[in-house]
Amino acid sequence: MKKSDKITKVKKGWAVDTRSIGGGREIVGSRDEALDVRDQAFADHQNGEYIPRTKNPRVCDVAEAFINYVRAKPDATEDKTRTHRRNLQFIFDNVSELRQRKVMDVTVAYIEMEIIPAIFVQTHSTGLNRFNTLRQLLKYAVKNNWARTNPCRDVDLPKRKIEHNPPPRISRADIRRIIEHAGDYALRIKFGAATGVRAGEQVACGWDNLDLDGAVYTVTHARDRSGGLGTVKTKAGVRSIPLPAPLVQDLKEWKLAQPLEQRSRGLVFPSLAGNIADPSNWRKRGLHTACVAAGIEPIRWHDLRHFYASVLLFETDYTDAQITQFLGHTSIDFTRKQYAHWLSDPRRDKTLADKMTAAFDI
Repeated sequence: MKKSDKITKVKKGWAVDTRSIGGGREIVGSRDEALDVRDQAFADHQNGEYIPRTKNPRVCDVAEAFINYVRAKPDATEDKTRTHRRNLQFIFDNVSELRQRKVMDVTVAYIEMEIIPAIFVQTHSTGLNRFNTLRQLLKYAVKNNWARTNPCRDVDLPKRKIEHNPPPRISRADIRRIIEHAGDYALRIKFGAATGVRAGEQVACGWDNLDLDGAVYTVTHARDRSGGLGTVKTKAGVRSIPLPAPLVQDLKEWKLAQPLEQRSRGLVFPSLAGNIADPSNWRKRGLHTACVAAGIEPIRWHDLRHFYASVLLFETDYTDAQITQFLGHTSIDFTRKQYAHWLSDPRRDKTLADKMTAAFDI
């Protein structure tokens, strides 16, 4: 049978017959489409790259096989598997036609026109994370001979928009008013404002991390995504933070007063049952409620960290390198970028200038 005989007019469109080269019989909408499918099939077969369309799996089927593959890998973690599954669910929910599409039909153009606009709707890093899942899925498809090449390699990704919204500088008076109206959450808020630790680090803080005699808090752990005890974000996250005397006294009193049922895991600020607390509850039930009671616009828990940074920058003699260490940042450059508007603040410049004048009064 000649190549020209491989397409036939049928009731529902045009039939493409590729059984002679290992394919099947497929119905498409138009003669032009049938010619394209036929010509591509024979060209691929001649080059040893033919993948039968009729036997090509749907993207949703490849996705399920991919998740099982990720879960079975030697370096698999539950977090990694959960992230890929969540990313694929988001993509399928927002690109409705993708589930039933044959994986070989996921082209560069299709990804750029249909998928990229759907997954880059939040932060740029979140979009990249979702795209990485898609890239790995299609790489898996190539390994299984379900696709000729991975189209993600040639996709033009959107550029990251450089936007820096300076963190708010909260006054000491406002922090005091919030603490005064915080009730049972007062010490937790005070601890966050006086140490600058992330909420996930604070809920994982154990009494073993606190040297109350030496007035030092050594950060070693953080709450993981499943709500358990995990490691800190980076190596720089393991750090020692000096504790102010008033906070040390409050912590000593709390250690004596802490109910027995909360002491089972040795946590400083556990849940009522002694387990790792949920920071979102602290924000909703403690911080926001205290802000409203104090007549202050509600702030985020992370804003306590910014308050801590502002105190270090404006009211102490610590160097930028020391401040970087206390905050657990990976580099001085990141700290300078995060707080650039404060580092160049005329009030801070004048304070430093006055100190330099006193130091070099010779």
